[in-house]
Amino acid sequence: MKYLFYFLGFGLMIWALIEQTKDQPNIFIQMAAVLVFFYIMMRLMNKTPSNFKEDSNSEEDEPIN
Repeated sequence: MKYLFYFLGFGLMIWALIEQTKDQPNIFIQMAAVLVFFYIMMRLMNKTPSNFKEDSNSEEDEPIN
């Protein structure tokens, strides 16, 4: 199911690129493609681990005298 969503999103983005070549592009198709693109990127970014350490040590935050 998740692969189907990615393929549909990719197809919508291609459709939006084709719409840009027209004299009067449909703005709603382009807006929907941008929203789907950001949603797919959000889902992909949630899968990648962060480089930021979750539990930071308080000794590292304080300046050393």
